[in-house]
Amino acid sequence: MVGLERNGLMSSEGMKKLEQLTLKKIQQKVDVLGQYVGSEKVRVTDVAACETMEHLTFDQAKRLSYKPVKEGFRWGKPWSTAWFRLRFTIPASFKGQKVALWFVPNGECILFRDGLPTQGIDVNHKDYLLTPCARGGEKFELYVEAGASDAFGNFQMRTMEAPYIAIILPEVWKAWYDLKCLVEMVVPGSHWTGVPEPALDEESTRRAKIIFGLNKAVDLFNGQDTSREALIDVAKKISKTLKPLYASPAEASAQTFACMGHAHIDVAWLWPLAETIRKCGRTFSTALELMDHYPEYLFCQSQPHLYELTKNTYPSLYKRIKEKVKKGQWIPTGCAWVEMDCNLAGAESLVRQFLFGTRFFKDEFNYTPQCLWLPDVFGYSGALPQILKRSGMDYFLTQKISWSQFTVFPHHTFMWEGIDGSQVLSHFLPTNDYNAKLRGSEVITAARRYKQKDRSPIQATLYGWGDGGGGPTKEMLEHLSRYKNLEGVPKLVPMSPEKFFKKIQTESVDLPKWVGELYLEFHRGTFTTMAANKKFNRQSELLLRDTEALSAISTLFGGSYAQKELNAAWKTVLLNQFHDIIPGSSIEKVYIDSQKDYLGVLKSVGEVKDKTLASLAKRISVTGEGPAVLAFNSLGWNRSDTITAEVKGLRKGSLLSAIDAEGKKIPAQVGFDGKVRFNGQLPSMGYNVFHLESAQAGAETIKATEKVLENNLIRVKFDAQGCISSVFDKQAGREVIEPGRQANQFGLYEDRTPNCGEAWDVEIFHLDNPVAINGTLESIRVIETGPVRSVLQIKRKISQSTIIQNVILSAGSKRIDFETTVEWGNESQVFLKVAFPVAIRSETARYDIQFGSLERPVRWNTPRDFAQFEVAAHKWADLSEGDYGTAVLNDCKYGYGIRDNVIRLSLLRATKAPNPVADINTTHTFTYAFLPHTGDFRNGVVREGYALNIPPAAMAAAANKGALASTGSWLNVSGENIVLETLKKAEDDSSMIVRLYEAHGSRGVRTISTTLPVKKVIETNLMEKEEQRLKVKNGSVKLNFTPFQIRTLKFVF
Repeated sequence: MVGLERNGLMSSEGMKKLEQLTLKKIQQKVDVLGQYVGSEKVRVTDVAACETMEHLTFDQAKRLSYKPVKEGFRWGKPWSTAWFRLRFTIPASFKGQKVALWFVPNGECILFRDGLPTQGIDVNHKDYLLTPCARGGEKFELYVEAGASDAFGNFQMRTMEAPYIAIILPEVWKAWYDLKCLVEMVVPGSHWTGVPEPALDEESTRRAKIIFGLNKAVDLFNGQDTSREALIDVAKKISKTLKPLYASPAEASAQTFACMGHAHIDVAWLWPLAETIRKCGRTFSTALELMDHYPEYLFCQSQPHLYELTKNTYPSLYKRIKEKVKKGQWIPTGCAWVEMDCNLAGAESLVRQFLFGTRFFKDEFNYTPQCLWLPDVFGYSGALPQILKRSGMDYFLTQKISWSQFTVFPHHTFMWEGIDGSQVLSHFLPTNDYNAKLRGSEVITAARRYKQKDRSPIQATLYGWGDGGGGPTKEMLEHLSRYKNLEGVPKLVPMSPEKFFKKIQTESVDLPKWVGELYLEFHRGTFTTMAANKKFNRQSELLLRDTEALSAISTLFGGSYAQKELNAAWKTVLLNQFHDIIPGSSIEKVYIDSQKDYLGVLKSVGEVKDKTLASLAKRISVTGEGPAVLAFNSLGWNRSDTITAEVKGLRKGSLLSAIDAEGKKIPAQVGFDGKVRFNGQLPSMGYNVFHLESAQAGAETIKATEKVLENNLIRVKFDAQGCISSVFDKQAGREVIEPGRQANQFGLYEDRTPNCGEAWDVEIFHLDNPVAINGTLESIRVIETGPVRSVLQIKRKISQSTIIQNVILSAGSKRIDFETTVEWGNESQVFLKVAFPVAIRSETARYDIQFGSLERPVRWNTPRDFAQFEVAAHKWADLSEGDYGTAVLNDCKYGYGIRDNVIRLSLLRATKAPNPVADINTTHTFTYAFLPHTGDFRNGVVREGYALNIPPAAMAAAANKGALASTGSWLNVSGENIVLETLKKAEDDSSMIVRLYEAHGSRGVRTISTTLPVKKVIETNLMEKEEQRLKVKNGSVKLNFTPFQIRTLKFVF
């Protein structure tokens, strides 16, 4: 800049313009020099290709019929694959040189050398090193498998670029990156979201020196003489000119960045699982190839499921991965089987994610990660800290909360405390990205952004292309080597997750604490999108729960435990809980596969359950006259509940008596569906035998008209639109519904988002735009009455859909069930909800989550309050005031919105992207219930949620002289606040695992009693690691529970 500013010949504004012009010149010359990194290019002309719709092995592909192709060859039908064969010889003139191949067929590719997968080829990985020192004359035959989509599943006709081989001049390579890394420190960048990433401060001395040095360096290169000798000479001079800039070490106060090479691979999203398998091959082969050339490179990969796919599909790659794990370059991380959604996966599912994940890593690599690695998940349950701690994990890493819509999360490094008080050390990536590139401006911005820089000198960054895989590049690793100790940027150090977190523990002081869930103020639509898939998930989880419990008990009476089949089913369920499958944010192909998976689980586990029930039934005494019903209760408390069974020879509408094992007569009725029902008593984790006999009318019938359903506890009134106008609690003497409002009111709302993801997002203003309220009532009629229950059927038309509801009121219950069928038509961008405005005043509502519940605000006083306009819950949500409350229960829904005194349950959406047929033109069935109650949620809501979701298993039983009595309880838990969540066989022996949790946020000693022949009881962690032996007295164990505490016991027989 010829010293103009020193002579006062240019204003500050003029100097700034001159500087900008100089930077543009520098960047232009750097780009030109980059064109000569590959020197003396030689075209590869012997190229042949074959396109297929099949996914082939290399041996199959080699036998294809190949045809010669040239530059400009067009290929790429949706979901097709092109195989390319390249034959060439390295010229003699390349002797002694480093030689690489550049080949860009476009699409996503993997290169095979000597029949083995060697490296991924894509827009970010275009070159492949053939040899570090050519002999000259080597002949090559390489194959490239190319998938037609890009990394994000986009299709267009692909055009093959001309392949070539070239010499890589190390001196030019070094000089080019010496320039690039300094340029990126002084030129502002941009995050992929568009957020600016400022570089060094414009007034800093360091920036001025770098620009001055860069300008001198690039002036050494004029681009005229590009011979090998000239390029080497000028490259050496450039690096020498820049050497003083690289000799200046990082400031003493510079932050350390723990750099973890990473490739986030969505198990399914804009591509099906079949494509994910190939993404693993591409990404993992690239990572291994880079490790051979960059010994300091560490690559972290989560999700054992992906490793299992690789092991089965690419055994040679998997062998190399195991070798690199031993050397410490490849780091298995993450613990969970897949990076699962944490809002929707059930309690036991989260445990199994870690159980299967950690066991896989231990068995395959003798490695036990301590960090939960979930960079791209849509919110984090308040139950997770305890699950992590009790699974042997101390650390948690993510960045997704940076996406929140209305508020900025206050911490990056902090202690996260769950609903029970457990704490885990947590870190949110200040790069706000799990696909970082290690650009100078990127790391400078992240260092400035770090909220705990005053008390923690270290932060983490995950670098590498991701979502669709790909991983780190040579460019990123060159940045890493230059930024490890350089003035102006943080110190970039390759580091494992565990080492990073241990450094936080030893080098940080007074870290802040966050208590409760980590709610993501975004992607709230995922609680509802693809409703059928979510129902399959709930059904599968609960079927596995019951089957495991009954099977484990059956083994003590001569039955078998199908552990292989059950574990395989669990893995399928866990796979489909991946954070782009169960949320509903994937393409249609994914849900075609997912439905097949779930149907397979329901079939296989259902068969195991049926065999188990039949095995137990043979051992239970069934004596007495009349048809018999054998009913099982898998819950951990005695229950009085409606037992439903199919018994041949019964006439619809007939009245019967059911006689239990103690001779007590109970009213029974045969419903409109031909099934017999009666309200029977069932012991905790046990069974009872009932005999049916004819009965005379006389038992009090539950009142049912087109306007009223009424039993001895409540009276429900319906208005002319078929909505509930009143629920009067006779016992409490109070009206439950807000006067003048309609309950069970259906609302269809416009569901458009200005954001990019329809499947993901619903906006706060959606309730302001109703398309229809209730629709048109088509019919209302009583279809069943009797002493057990009465049923009012309501049919209505709303938009292009039909809703048919059986509203059920049972004897002795305040719970109103709504068995619902929705013929969801050709809807588009609408959201169906049902509302219950209640006569309750409260500041908060309580929601069921895994292993407990939590409160959220219902008033919109602050941005953090109104940001939670749509939230996730499992079996119920409850709104209570001092001495009374109401709950809305469900059997397969997850989205709730409660504001002031209106409880809304989210039912169905009709999004158009990325799946344009999501849920539409499909019949959906589900049940929800409205439950008024005295007190708060502790007064029966938890148990009613389980009862709705886990009805008694009942079957017609033949006469049998079994050794077991006609009624019995195998396990009982004292106290209404303790839930028996899981009963299963231990993973490694014939013991029984019993998992319980405290559900009311209370504490105290409770007794677990069993009639099973237990010899000793050992407490374990969630991974079934033994911790302490407990005292057993007369088959009972006493446990002291704290609020929301999970306890796992191992019964040894």
